[in-house]
Amino acid sequence: MTGPAGPRRSSADAGARRVLWIVGIAMAAMVLTTGAAIVASGSPQVCSACHEMQPAVATWRVSPHAEVGCPACHEPPQPAYSAPAALVWRAGMLRRDLAAHDVAKASTTPTMSFDTTSTIPDANCLQCHEMRTITSPAGLLIDHTRHAERNKSCVSCHLWTAHPAPDAEAPLLFMARCFQCHGRTPGSKAPGTCTTCHPPGFSARPASHTTGNWRTEHGKAALAHRQPCTMCHESSFCNNCHGLQMPHPADWVKGNPGHSTVGANNRALCARCHTQKPDLCSMCHHEDFGPTKGPWLLQHPAMVDKRGAAFCMQCHDSVFCTDCHSKRTNASQPATQ
Repeated sequence: MTGPAGPRRSSADAGARRVLWIVGIAMAAMVLTTGAAIVASGSPQVCSACHEMQPAVATWRVSPHAEVGCPACHEPPQPAYSAPAALVWRAGMLRRDLAAHDVAKASTTPTMSFDTTSTIPDANCLQCHEMRTITSPAGLLIDHTRHAERNKSCVSCHLWTAHPAPDAEAPLLFMARCFQCHGRTPGSKAPGTCTTCHPPGFSARPASHTTGNWRTEHGKAALAHRQPCTMCHESSFCNNCHGLQMPHPADWVKGNPGHSTVGANNRALCARCHTQKPDLCSMCHHEDFGPTKGPWLLQHPAMVDKRGAAFCMQCHDSVFCTDCHSKRTNASQPATQ
């Protein structure tokens, strides 16, 4: 027998079920939204949306950590249920980066610099890497345990593991990190002789040195980053080969004695590296020089007609023209230099 309370109880139950459904759907939506936000905000594609971060993402893609996402290294280790805390952390990082971007944009000089690895705590590394004796790669002698105990930080050695410097030769890049402590000078914290880290018979010649054009192209690499050179070579090594101080001293262009004295006394010495002879000089000393118009010897008659011989005599003595023109064997050809 159904009493007066029957329909009311049935209606209340239906209402409670609707509330439970709504709460359940809302919680599911919240979980899915949070999960999607976690996945999206931790994606390298999202990081590379900021142009300042694109170089870091590009180097990460070619690193040994290319299969490891950004949060694994750049966030404090957290359990999976702490997703809201991770989102708060990422929001704070975004605010920091946007503030740095605004400062750099308002400045007339570049001030923004992201050091993507130096602040990573060891706890992040130990999520995947246990502290153990590592089997060193062939050709390298290193006691990993002793270094870990002494340095107290993974990134003190492994700074560029996840973000190697672009276009850097990997062995030299990692060796440069060793030379933060090791060195071949008396004030170095640790010895830097080859046998300290490499077994007998190890070929220390980097791969870059075996290419066919290294002899003529190595100067560009040395000027861009000199430390890899000095890890193996003394300054005298460069000077003895080049026949003069290398790199050129700061006053080389205008100093006395400077490049003009050396060039006048031994043009062949300049030509060891500067193969654009004799037009290398013309590029700077003749403002009318046209690189696409051939050698200066063929261009200079038009300039003499335009400016007059007196203009030439500001630098050249009166017999300079005679010495050159007297050697010409054919009116249409410049003299042999």
